Amino acid sequence: MNKFILLCLIASICCGDINKAVSYLVNHANSKSVGLCAKYVADALQAGGFSFTRQASAYMYRTNGVLTKLGFKEIAKGTPQKGDITVTENNASHPHGHIAMYSGSKWISDFVQNSEFVYGSNQPPVHYYRL
Repeated sequence: MNKFILLCLIASICCGDINKAVSYLVNHANSKSVGLCAKYVADALQAGGFSFTRQASAYMYRTNGVLTKLGFKEIAKGTPQKGDITVTENNASHPHGHIAMYSGSKWISDFVQNSEFVYGSNQPPVHYYRL
């Protein structure tokens, strides 16, 4: 068996399939927020075969190391790629933070977003992750 194919098979078994996760999120997104970004992104990741403990708040996927344990690496902001994830820190105005995944053309959480930034004011820091 080709080494490249074998490595791809091992990666999909260990880490899940980011394309399946993105597809699930795209097919389940709402036209406007329903306030459940962490649930929708977690549902998508699990639909893609990723195994993890769900977190009570979106920002916890970063602070508790869930994304890095799944094989995601924190990256600098740049041109997003399909499957990239943003985690917005929490603050007094937004106690749960925010999480979203890039579909290849749009940022999606529980809804299709206009950008990776969802707060009009008092925007907490945003962290970027790539598998």
